[in-house]
Amino acid sequence: MKILILSITLILVSFLANAQEYYISGVVTNEQGENIPGVNVIIKGSTNGVSTDAEGKFKVKIPGGKRILLFRGVGLKTQEMLVDHSFRSKQVNIQMEDSATELDAIQVVAESESFLVEKKGFSVDAIETQKIKSQSLEINNVLGRTAGVRVRKSGGVGADFNYSLDGLSGNAIRFFIDGVPMDYFGSSYSINNIPITLIERIDIYKGVVPVALGSDALGGAINLVTNQEVSNYVSASYSFGSFNTHQATLNGQWRTDSGLTTRLSTFYTYSDNNYKVWGEGVFYGDEDTGKAIYFTEDDPAERFNDDFQTATVKFDVGFTQKQWADQLFVSILTSDQKKGVQTGQTMGHVYGEMRNNEQVLMPSITYQKKDLFTNGLDVNAFAGYSYIEGTTVDTTTNRYDWRGKVIGNNPSGGEIGRGGSKSLFTIKDKSYIMRFNTTYQLPLGFRLGFNYLYTSTNRTGNDPFSPSYRIPYLEPQKIGSHFAGLSLETSKFNDKLHANVFLKKYAFKSTINDLVYTTEYEIIEHENDISNWGGGFAASYLIQPNLLIKSSIEQATRLPSATEALGDGVTIENNPSIRPEQTFNANIGAVLGRYELGARHGVKIAVSTFYRDVTDKLKLLVEGGQEQGQYENINKVKGTGAEIDIVYDFDQKLKLNLNGTYLNFRNNQKTDEHGRENIVYGDRLRNDPYLMANAGLEYNVMNLIQKNSRFFAYLQSSYVHEFFLNWPSLGSRNNKSIIPSQLVCDAGVGYTFPSKKLTLAVDVSNLFNEQVYDNFLLQKPGRAFFLKINYQIIK
Repeated sequence: MKILILSITLILVSFLANAQEYYISGVVTNEQGENIPGVNVIIKGSTNGVSTDAEGKFKVKIPGGKRILLFRGVGLKTQEMLVDHSFRSKQVNIQMEDSATELDAIQVVAESESFLVEKKGFSVDAIETQKIKSQSLEINNVLGRTAGVRVRKSGGVGADFNYSLDGLSGNAIRFFIDGVPMDYFGSSYSINNIPITLIERIDIYKGVVPVALGSDALGGAINLVTNQEVSNYVSASYSFGSFNTHQATLNGQWRTDSGLTTRLSTFYTYSDNNYKVWGEGVFYGDEDTGKAIYFTEDDPAERFNDDFQTATVKFDVGFTQKQWADQLFVSILTSDQKKGVQTGQTMGHVYGEMRNNEQVLMPSITYQKKDLFTNGLDVNAFAGYSYIEGTTVDTTTNRYDWRGKVIGNNPSGGEIGRGGSKSLFTIKDKSYIMRFNTTYQLPLGFRLGFNYLYTSTNRTGNDPFSPSYRIPYLEPQKIGSHFAGLSLETSKFNDKLHANVFLKKYAFKSTINDLVYTTEYEIIEHENDISNWGGGFAASYLIQPNLLIKSSIEQATRLPSATEALGDGVTIENNPSIRPEQTFNANIGAVLGRYELGARHGVKIAVSTFYRDVTDKLKLLVEGGQEQGQYENINKVKGTGAEIDIVYDFDQKLKLNLNGTYLNFRNNQKTDEHGRENIVYGDRLRNDPYLMANAGLEYNVMNLIQKNSRFFAYLQSSYVHEFFLNWPSLGSRNNKSIIPSQLVCDAGVGYTFPSKKLTLAVDVSNLFNEQVYDNFLLQKPGRAFFLKINYQIIK
């Protein structure tokens, strides 16, 4: 409340603000009406601007007032345009003429929307998705190619996943869509299921997270940015491929002259996930001898209870570009997901009929307005209610092996046998989420930001096959959190210096039930009431037009999630004694580029180093061969790391990308809670990759076969060095469980027809059919082929 009062007071005192910045967007074409990529759009008198994308589109931020935009391109006559605040809601169309002379030798910085994000000083990568929307790629695959990012999946389409950003992982990483936490949207609308077609840009914050993304993110945040432009369009795509995988998307927007606007985004995904597996854990018992017969690469098993199906619809109706609101939408999100459960936490146990089902219903309201009441006051508010019902169906009496064959009967029923019997366990989560974000332009080039986020979840459970004392969440369990953040940012010296200082307040309260047996079963209630302060600083400085240095630090807290504390009632056990994570994060880095190496060559190099000092790090620990895991605290973890990202391009056609990440994170707890020496002190963290690299080659060419067409091809490889499942210093190397080194290659080609409406693409994942593990004894799919069709109508 004190932060809110301070924010309002500063806004009132600073009523006389500078002119508000605004954005201008448009498209650049040539005399033949063809869209032109790579045209520099520069604010005259500065080095600030953007370059047009592959479709000739641009969006440039204007500091305020009247400005002159320069449009410059190789072999084109320079054009000027006078713009002011009235242009912010218009679509600018620029037609450029051919020129026989080259440009004068000037030095400019063509800043894409992604580079504008990176200039804020945080350790952040911004990925624009325009060029990859036509590919049959999951967002997880796209982000896994980024320096410092490791995405670990437990299987194929729809499988569970875990992110690591510069050494911090799991729920330390938070996910957002347009700044709203995704925790309450359900599994169907999570980062591993949303089609990339629906996303415009992905911002990846490593370590330090800005106040605008309000939550207790400790190790980083990923924000998916959807299309915010007010234009009428319809876009559809369909992809099908190996393992009977199908994905269809349909999204569009329609706005009337009165400002009434409707939006629809819907997608459907299905996969049998019946890929081949073999090796450790994949065996059956010989009927005659009882000996284990292991499947091999030449004679593999096939996953048979791993199908995945999800359907999601999100519908928005409201108003845009009105005097009282830039956007006001009432939305409804509904989804239905069904999938088989093939294994537990390893492949040592196989299930033939176990299922997971989930339904989600989420109404919400969104409001956005720039210059509310006065110039410089921007407001963004969101409120929603989420109802998620998830059911685990474990009612069969059959037992299966990896042949898909029934090998026995369990009279009590249940393949996992939770509580020793059949189970039809249902979890119901009822959640509320409210987010209020505002910024205000102060005099002297300062901007004040305030963000408040409140979330609460009431979880209940029931199971008609279990006695009441064995049903997790039979008694309602409640978790609520508050986050408030205040930031002050500025840009100085002709936009060369960006600085942001911020303060954060965290509060968390939970009521957790644990079943304890003394002389009889009793439900013991555990209450946690935790609050903490955090804060930090981020800054960047543009030493030269193509050399940026940046640094950020933060002291942060992360509170345990519901799954970490309560488990999931099925494969993850609860831990009532779990504690919140705390960390000190520091990052320093530099970006060189795009640095021209002649008229047709360019290179961009980004390097960064980081330091993490974590107390009570939360980690999912699984013992080899077991089907269940539990989140536990590792008391102290400290480490450093470094990453490098190199991008070379030639003639706007060929692009080569190389990046690598090295992590050195160690157990820093010298003694245990009893004062005894910790024998794994100084060990690398168990079950954590520490050396990763990616390489990619892309080729784009215009006017192939047909005029105004576009052909593209890519080859991508990812490498992860081997690492130990358990503490490296324990046991001899021969008896240690190892996640082996992985080298996986993907490839694809695509063709966009001259109308720019139709694109066809073919993608191949795991090109060389490698046996791939992200988690111990949980194989991912081998080689797979996909064909994708994109069709877009723009009015």
